[in-house]
Amino acid sequence: MNIIELIPHLKSIDAAEAFVKSTAPNIEYDLVDIFMIGELGLNSEIIFFDAESISDNSIFQKEGIRYENLFPLNMAQEMVEEYVNIYKDGLSDLEIAKRLLDYRQRDA
Repeated sequence: MNIIELIPHLKSIDAAEAFVKSTAPNIEYDLVDIFMIGELGLNSEIIFFDAESISDNSIFQKEGIRYENLFPLNMAQEMVEEYVNIYKDGLSDLEIAKRLLDYRQRDA
């Protein structure tokens, strides 16, 4: 799954909580951090880590694989929901994903 495919699951808090419960049942919702394998990018595969089980570094390696932090999931969910509410005419999932990445790379 990449960030574009994740966006539909973040459009509401209820959808995000249900998604986490089904995909990462061993991680408490508020502790889910979104990481991308390799580097930040639209097509980079995402993986969830428990924030309490990893270092505070935004980039780390585990078993030879490089991971880069995007956002805590609850923060990403709030941003996506805000985009949905602000742009009533609708942004595509791709456009929302690009905005998240742009924010992370430039402002975070």
